[in-house]
Amino acid sequence: MLENLQAMWRDGGMLTRLVWVNAAVFLVLMTLDVVDTIGGGVISAVLPADGARTLATSWRIDVLAQRPWSVFTHMFTHQGVWHVAVNMLLLFWMGRVYHGEVGSRRLLSTYLAGGLAGFAAYFFLTNGFKPMQSGTYALGASASVMAIFGAIATLRPSLKFNLILFGPVSLKHLFWGYVILDYFGLSRGVNAGGHVAHLGGAIFGVVLVIQERKGVNLVGWLEWILDVLTSRSMTIPKRRRSRFRASTSNRWKAAERESSRAPMSDDEFNASRAERIDRLDAILDKISKHGYDHLSPEEKRFLFDQSQR
Repeated sequence: MLENLQAMWRDGGMLTRLVWVNAAVFLVLMTLDVVDTIGGGVISAVLPADGARTLATSWRIDVLAQRPWSVFTHMFTHQGVWHVAVNMLLLFWMGRVYHGEVGSRRLLSTYLAGGLAGFAAYFFLTNGFKPMQSGTYALGASASVMAIFGAIATLRPSLKFNLILFGPVSLKHLFWGYVILDYFGLSRGVNAGGHVAHLGGAIFGVVLVIQERKGVNLVGWLEWILDVLTSRSMTIPKRRRSRFRASTSNRWKAAERESSRAPMSDDEFNASRAERIDRLDAILDKISKHGYDHLSPEEKRFLFDQSQR
């Protein structure tokens, strides 16, 4: 039972995967650079070094047409230890709180949709304003991270973080401080496209939660796609499904035994235990995907009862 309750801590599962994917892509790119240097350009002959080996995206339509996949891959791609470290630390801090509120499914959809929103802001504004066309490529998880940051700051604005030199700071003030820094960064003309992408992701995160409160799910289409792509891995194995169905009769036996105070046979005990484990696994999986608040009162009561065993 303790092992099943510990599954609640899988809330870091999706978050951990996102961090590891970003870290893995960074390590692969660094390894390719090392091999390219030692081999005298052997990697560059196949994958050009510019634009993170075709993983970085671009505002230029001609470049984007040659690497359409970069609309997605850029949000997992970094160059420079400081770049990836800052993004992953912020993703871990904010993603951990956000996942506790909405679950892994919404965490992933917010990350992906936030990256797309950041790309859209970068693409259209850079093409629309020539002074912003200071570079060809854009990469990094910043827009995705800022979307998660904006979403949790809107969900839990009064949540406080202890900052060195500043003490307790509310999440909403911390978030809008980041937004202001990005806004002022536009005036410097350095990495203008990056700052625009950050702002696009941040605004999307805020609007996502505001619209959700009105009953509008802006990422419903993306979550549907994710559900379709993962439906095979999410199906219950036939052995477990049949065991769950077969346990229906055990409920009646358990009720009769409870009323008569008759001792439980080994078969009944094992069947009852298997049924509880199946139901607990289903509830924990629901928490992981959608958050605790999406449980029904009956499911919450069952989870509490199991934790007291």
